[in-house]
Amino acid sequence: MKVSIGLLLMAMSIQVFAQKENSNTEPYPFGNPVIKHMYTADASPHVMPDGRVWMVTSVDLDEGGGYSTMHSYHTFSSADMRNWTDHGEVFSIEDIAPNENPKVDDYALWAPDMVYRNGKYYLYYPVHIRHRQDLQDNGRPKVTTYIAVAVSNSPDQKFTVLKDKIEGTRGIDPSIFVDDDDEVYLYWGSHWVAKLKDNMFELATEPVKLEYGEKNFMEAPWMHKRKGKYYFNYHTKYGKPVSKENPDNIDREKSRLDYSWGDSPMGPLSYGGILNYELGYGVNEGPKYMDYDYVPWRLTQSNHGGVVTYHGKDYLFYHTSALSSWRQDCFVEEGTWTQRSVCVDEIRYNEDGSVRPVQQTVSGVVPVKVDQPFEIKVDLTKAEISGAKLKGQELSITKNATTIKLKDVDFGSGYYYFDLTHQVKEGVKVSIRLDDVQSGYTVGTIILSELENTTMLREAEGKHDVYITIEGAKKETLSDLRFFAGAPQKL
Repeated sequence: MKVSIGLLLMAMSIQVFAQKENSNTEPYPFGNPVIKHMYTADASPHVMPDGRVWMVTSVDLDEGGGYSTMHSYHTFSSADMRNWTDHGEVFSIEDIAPNENPKVDDYALWAPDMVYRNGKYYLYYPVHIRHRQDLQDNGRPKVTTYIAVAVSNSPDQKFTVLKDKIEGTRGIDPSIFVDDDDEVYLYWGSHWVAKLKDNMFELATEPVKLEYGEKNFMEAPWMHKRKGKYYFNYHTKYGKPVSKENPDNIDREKSRLDYSWGDSPMGPLSYGGILNYELGYGVNEGPKYMDYDYVPWRLTQSNHGGVVTYHGKDYLFYHTSALSSWRQDCFVEEGTWTQRSVCVDEIRYNEDGSVRPVQQTVSGVVPVKVDQPFEIKVDLTKAEISGAKLKGQELSITKNATTIKLKDVDFGSGYYYFDLTHQVKEGVKVSIRLDDVQSGYTVGTIILSELENTTMLREAEGKHDVYITIEGAKKETLSDLRFFAGAPQKL
């Protein structure tokens, strides 16, 4: 954290001095960034139960001020990865420090994450406090950082604080990963990881440092999973400044998103390489900086990556200062790197599962078109069932282990959630596997409780035989089984 905070404070002081006015009001001419009416950063994307991609972002101010003025979060949603709706501010500094006195304790809200769980939406946010009247030996204010969580009934409504500090956390950049076995992991700070309890605000395990096979971690941990492999991406340590004459100087540490991968969400992982080069690297279309053969924002640094799978493709969310460059002087200069804007580009993989570095674009991604129903209701009268009796569409459990086989379920380009109605004791385990009841790929698991009857599905696409196994139930009932969020709902 010493390296990260030191770099951030240095950059903030430089950029406040260099701040330009955002005087250009002409429409931004390109597809990337995707949010063009305000400055957004640190996007955390997830597919929610309405079948839309939602992201929560931190907010940079038009009037500048740097990282210490990041005081709110907005949520946005999209049905096609190209067109985004701003749902407004859902959380702000007033929700945690209504009587803040910046001359004493300077509060800021940095990179958040937002996930759906137990019928609620949980917002994980890092609190960063500079104690202006409590100085370190070097003369700089002491800093306090920790992770907290807020909750809401909807991602477009205000969040309220659920836990003002998750005990055992210290640092910034929380992100949540839900695995296929229903375990939930919190990543934060200097590549710390721990499991979360079902209540979503307490650590279930002691935090451990994730072994990621390198020594270049700076910030912004994010985990995703593909074909049984875990991919951990992060922002690397870097050196400033970028030389106008030689931006690709091999002797300068680059501000990249790198990744590591392996077989466990808690590591150890092997270093994989580059996920996203420095901002503006390899962007061949678009404006040029003066007489140089690169875009103006090639001279800015800092990044933060989030990954989401949506209807057969993986997408990287990151941010640049392209919009800032446009709004300040129509791409004459590089813009302000603390006035960032979220961009989206596609992730591609090699046959062995390794990642090809993302091709950054100004055009953005091709709109996703979805041609399938929102939900697939399970007709139990057409299923092969063992260990249970069927009456209409209600399943009565008769044995400790029950199996439901559904033949040729067509998930099309993807379904993202499964739920059911249940009258069972807590702790009953419902697993959904593809193609084989024993060795088939597990796409989701529910540990049923009074609150929980839903699981997120991973890689449920194409046509498969589906096996639903129920363990630990006896003489109880299940009904209304369905796969849903297979098409985006309209707002």
